[in-house]
Amino acid sequence: MFFKALKVNAKVYHFHDPELIPTGLLLKCLGKKVIFDIHENIAEDLFDKPWIKQPKRIYRLFAVFESLACKLFSIILAENSYEKRYAQKAKRWATVLNYCDTDFFKPYKKTVYQHQLNLFYSGIVLENRGMLQVAEAVYLLQEEGYDAHFHCVGELYSDLNNKLEALPYWSKINSKMHFYGRLPLEQSYAMAPQMDIGLCVIWPMSNSIESLPTKWFEYMACGLPIITSDFPFYQQMMQKSGAGICINPKDALALKNAILELHLDVKKTELMVENGQNAVLNNYQWNSQIPLLAKVYTEALG
Repeated sequence: MFFKALKVNAKVYHFHDPELIPTGLLLKCLGKKVIFDIHENIAEDLFDKPWIKQPKRIYRLFAVFESLACKLFSIILAENSYEKRYAQKAKRWATVLNYCDTDFFKPYKKTVYQHQLNLFYSGIVLENRGMLQVAEAVYLLQEEGYDAHFHCVGELYSDLNNKLEALPYWSKINSKMHFYGRLPLEQSYAMAPQMDIGLCVIWPMSNSIESLPTKWFEYMACGLPIITSDFPFYQQMMQKSGAGICINPKDALALKNAILELHLDVKKTELMVENGQNAVLNNYQWNSQIPLLAKVYTEALG
């Protein structure tokens, strides 16, 4: 990657992935301008990813490279909550929130509401994203005579797939659980006009409880009401926007009840959709962050 980057001979190198910090350090040694864009609480997230087998060892290694990056790079933080970790560590930093490009989502905006039970999720597909609870909620709905379908975009890892298939009721709902794998964002949200509810039931983790899920804003822009986790920060944001319902993310019965509430209370659901679209247009537009990003570049080049 270093030699590919060097061949480009850019004025500024801007990267997100922490594994590229060594490449950024080499570029910095050659006098290049480097920006490290931190879009997750990497240090805490190491302990939440099931495929990382020795998180403490990886954490110690990351801390060394993180310290060098904070001293040598311009740092962008995608969340206000990250300031607690980086405001003192980083020499040059700015918060640029990962809001929504509403123009991008205009073609995928839902305009006709049939109030069916098509549940939608787009993102990383892990157990701690509430997948088992969603499966159980679909089963509970079926037992009550409701035909709910879950549409999921993202890579389904084998360990989670095995857990889903081990559910005692899996054979009764597997035809209702639709996993599409990884898709370009355009293809993912091309499904939105046929969806009814956007799900974001993340378990409580250090990297999630104070972070803004970008899928909230994407759901809002597409005209989907939201069911999300009941962390205090999430509850505060949902109360502010009026775009969704907060539940205990580990409680499948609560999820089932929230789905039914949105399905049966048409006026409430349509109000949430309207609230969400107003919120994303007035408060969560990516355009509001462009001047902040431009300032980072100006200072990096100065």
